[in-house]
Amino acid sequence: MPRALRTTFHALAAVTAVTGLLAGSPVAAAQPGAGPLPTHWCYVNGVEAPPGNVYGTSGNDSILCENDVENAIIYGGGGDDNIRVKGMVVDSSVLGGEGNDTIQVNNLYPRHGDSTVRGGAGDDTIITALVVGSADHGATVYGDHGDDKITTGSVMGQPGPYERGGGQVFGNDDNDVIQTGTVDLGGRVLGGSENDVIEPRSVGVESSGTILGGPGDDRIRGKGDTVLLIGPGYGQVDGGMGTNECKLRHASTGERVRSSIANCS
Repeated sequence: MPRALRTTFHALAAVTAVTGLLAGSPVAAAQPGAGPLPTHWCYVNGVEAPPGNVYGTSGNDSILCENDVENAIIYGGGGDDNIRVKGMVVDSSVLGGEGNDTIQVNNLYPRHGDSTVRGGAGDDTIITALVVGSADHGATVYGDHGDDKITTGSVMGQPGPYERGGGQVFGNDDNDVIQTGTVDLGGRVLGGSENDVIEPRSVGVESSGTILGGPGDDRIRGKGDTVLLIGPGYGQVDGGMGTNECKLRHASTGERVRSSIANCS
């Protein structure tokens, strides 16, 4: 089995295993119609937060959640916040708000809803593991306004109607640096406006994956300024409007090429 295939298989197997664990948890066993009880354990500036949504202040906050966050909103508010979720983000949103925030979470795991991380306004640093969604339930990372640095694991999952759902990473406005693992099985990474650097580990190894630079003079390449392999599946790289510098090549050759490259020099 090729190494890239094994990597993707192991990533999806891990998600499947987690799904099985959650299915047997007390939360999953709740009676039909009864909303799941909040189980996360969070601190705001060293003070334990009550169950439910967690809010920072207008200043610089430290928000720490010790386990999974499920059916909740974690919101930093104003200031330069440091938000850390040690568990998974399950049907929840982690929002930095205004300021230069640092957000670090585990896997985005949409089960019955969407799982989202948003940097908000400011130059944010976002770090997360797997970004794996489905057509019905999205796992999405947004840099929003500012020069953001986004680092994720594999990005997977085909979006549904109107490109909603799936596994997606958006730089949005300004000059962003986006580094990801494998982008495949319908996963998408979009740089947004201005001059972005996008560095996935691979694109479309088994099925399909998409990298879109968007407007601006973008640089698309492999991690560490290496050559990015596209395919041998239906990988797609499009630098978009602007003068784009791309360091990449098709994994296949000749008539076996199924991947596509556009607006790259």
